[in-house]
Amino acid sequence: MNKKLIATIGLASMLGLAGCSTSSHKDSSMSGMSQKDMKNMNKTQHQASKVNPPLKQAFNDELNGFTKIQQDIKNKDYKAATTLASNLHDEFHAAILPPLKAKKGTTYAESIHAKYDELQDAISSKDEAKMNQLIKVNRDNLHTVAKILNVNLNQ
Repeated sequence: MNKKLIATIGLASMLGLAGCSTSSHKDSSMSGMSQKDMKNMNKTQHQASKVNPPLKQAFNDELNGFTKIQQDIKNKDYKAATTLASNLHDEFHAAILPPLKAKKGTTYAESIHAKYDELQDAISSKDEAKMNQLIKVNRDNLHTVAKILNVNLNQ
């Protein structure tokens, strides 16, 4: 599970970096477009953003990771839980936080992000009651954020 998660995080990071290099080419080719063409392109991009497989995969990784952390906690394997929580936190930063900030603003996004920090602190202090509560909070937050970002987790 950890190897798959790390590979997914690496892939998400590479895809994010790959997308950055095309922006200057897009800007130069857009100068000859009409406003109508620009609106149609923006509409198409908006529709495409509703179906974002890498983002959906990140949400699924997060949710599956929380289940694995719960198993690690039951087995008193706090080292594995700590490692996985750190990986989930990194994936949240790379894949979910940026579009959430863009859609809902930094204040809202950081309030969701703070719960990841709290979960890591609870694992470090081996506070099982707090860990389980924060896993539930983080899981609920992910479902809420998925709706905000138009990511369907049921398919």
